[in-house]
Amino acid sequence: MRVLFAISPGYDHLYPSSGLAWAFRTAGHDVAVATSGVSTEAAAHAGFAVREVSPGADFAQFFPRVGSPEERARAMRERGLAIARTLRTPDVILEKFSGVSGLMLDGTLAFARAWEPDLVVYSRLNGAALVTARALGVPAVEHGFSFLREGSMPQRFLPYLQPLYERVGVPHELPEVTSLHFAPDRMMHGEGEGWTMRSVPFHGGGTLPDWMAEPKERPRVCVTLGTTVPYVAGVGSLETVLTAAADVDAEFVLALGDEPDLDVLGTLPENVRVVGWTPLSTLLTTCDAIIHHGGAGTTLASAHAGVPQLAIPHGADNWINAAMIEENRIGLNRDAERVDAALVRSLLHDPGLRSGTHEVRAALAAEPGPDEIVARLTALVK
Repeated sequence: MRVLFAISPGYDHLYPSSGLAWAFRTAGHDVAVATSGVSTEAAAHAGFAVREVSPGADFAQFFPRVGSPEERARAMRERGLAIARTLRTPDVILEKFSGVSGLMLDGTLAFARAWEPDLVVYSRLNGAALVTARALGVPAVEHGFSFLREGSMPQRFLPYLQPLYERVGVPHELPEVTSLHFAPDRMMHGEGEGWTMRSVPFHGGGTLPDWMAEPKERPRVCVTLGTTVPYVAGVGSLETVLTAAADVDAEFVLALGDEPDLDVLGTLPENVRVVGWTPLSTLLTTCDAIIHHGGAGTTLASAHAGVPQLAIPHGADNWINAAMIEENRIGLNRDAERVDAALVRSLLHDPGLRSGTHEVRAALAAEPGPDEIVARLTALVK
């Protein structure tokens, strides 16, 4: 069987689907990835055959950075709180990703017609995949990448995609869609039917530095804001975190990607190590706790690693994830300005949090793996 993974640009769209793609390959199926932007090289480095479907496309036009970092941070916060309140992706995001999908459609559809996949697996906001699956008459699998169930998402997305359907002469209808969720029901929010699949946390490959291959001399705390927050709002929200770090007997690994702008943070404490791009899922195996923005991928990887988490939400679905962290006793949820040394010590040493993380890690490990889901998905193909 041939399986096309149609993925929107962005690591947070690509990496969550990697485990399922590998499982299809291991089961003997042919897999190709249709994507664009940074996901193209990342997918190739992950070992997949990749088709760049929109070379040179300007995706940034849909996500302009308007105003100061403080103004952008405020806008992120307002939108994130709205998502937590409504438990649904805002219409403005569907509109933006319909634009992204428009740039990807022609290349995705042309490649799919030539390669003739039997199944299309797509990242949730890739409308080009829905048009392509409908054009080919094959089933589509919506691969979730958050703790939010939105059973109505494909139907809500459909009106925004009408110009795309019309442009390529495809009936304005959804293909047969099956949804995959990457966490147990107890960790999910919202409503919608779908299959639960155990996630395989993956954040790219890379050569590990010497300090990760040596025994730790004291507890280690990872500090990260993912990829979107530093780009949109900067890293100023970490000022209180790093001030607290100076009074905690631990090593703090500041993982903000390559060449972050740290000027706003001033002089860093001596126990803070700044690192470039480091595979998070592997870094977490050496850590005793993590402080992060509440991103779904980071939250899930930390839960799989059994590492207590302190979420400091910034936007998007961060407040949903942060609430889930507290509800499942795997960490804490605080605004950045409320972080102090006592809170960080509690994160490191509270036995209740440690017990909760072990319980959730076991629950995640018990979910059906991608290998089991492959057999079910294969049965969808007529």
